[in-house]
Amino acid sequence: MAITPSTGASRNNERRRLPACAFALLIGALVVTACALPASPAVSQRPAPHATPLVDDAFPTPRLEGIVSERREVRFAAGDAELAGELDLPRGTGPHPLVVIIHHSGPVPRDSYGYLAEILVRAGYAVFRFDKRGTGASGGTYGCCESDDALAAYRAAVAQPGIDSCTVFIVAQSIGTQYLAEQYQAYAAVRSPRGVALLSSLLHADAILRIAAPVIVIVADSEADLEAIGPAAVAAHNERYGRDATLYVAEGAEHTLFDVRDGPMDWSDPVWVERYHRGAMAALVAQLDSWRASPGACAPE
Repeated sequence: MAITPSTGASRNNERRRLPACAFALLIGALVVTACALPASPAVSQRPAPHATPLVDDAFPTPRLEGIVSERREVRFAAGDAELAGELDLPRGTGPHPLVVIIHHSGPVPRDSYGYLAEILVRAGYAVFRFDKRGTGASGGTYGCCESDDALAAYRAAVAQPGIDSCTVFIVAQSIGTQYLAEQYQAYAAVRSPRGVALLSSLLHADAILRIAAPVIVIVADSEADLEAIGPAAVAAHNERYGRDATLYVAEGAEHTLFDVRDGPMDWSDPVWVERYHRGAMAALVAQLDSWRASPGACAPE
């Protein structure tokens, strides 16, 4: 907005000089009026507090009509709680390749990844996402057991009918990448994934080596430790396993891979789901397709 220069000086020159008596009366009236008015409350200089993270976030229902053959509600045990998840199956003849999503941090339900379900189902993948403990339709209280809950979700997902158990992929994001690395052997004991996508990865070289599977690391160019979680981690993985670990750096993205080149994210506005980084998601789908097309030894269950 343009700022117009003040014209106060010229206006003062145009004012007529008040007679002395009138001026005195005017001053007296102002003093009396000021004494009669209540004191204005002090204005705090502290900025308004930011909304509690995630409490005011919008989680729009994904637009899956016409691209899914089934939206299957799945209940599964996780420790002392029963959690709820959803398997979205694409149209066409199965069995279908499966993508299991391991969430980022916070008390988020399945629809926090509704946008990703839309992208992957359109690409021909079944997608499993779930309500974290104490959110959505899941029981229990949020605040514990996230790593174990994610493993329980994986176990429930790969056991579903209609799934190609030889073509299972894991997409983990942010803190989810750490949960996966911590318990990767347990995941592999359930079903070794054909590939793992590490979105917004937090894994340095020592941690990524725990994941004995092909990986793609997709991170934002705004990450403070980009070298460690990107090129250095991918190089270490390739040196250890001799596999095609790949890296995609999303330009103009914030940590969770949403495009902020047109301004910061407002998570309370439902249109945030439309601002996913197109390049990052295209790289994800292309890598999944490549893994899916490559031959791999598998004993179907």
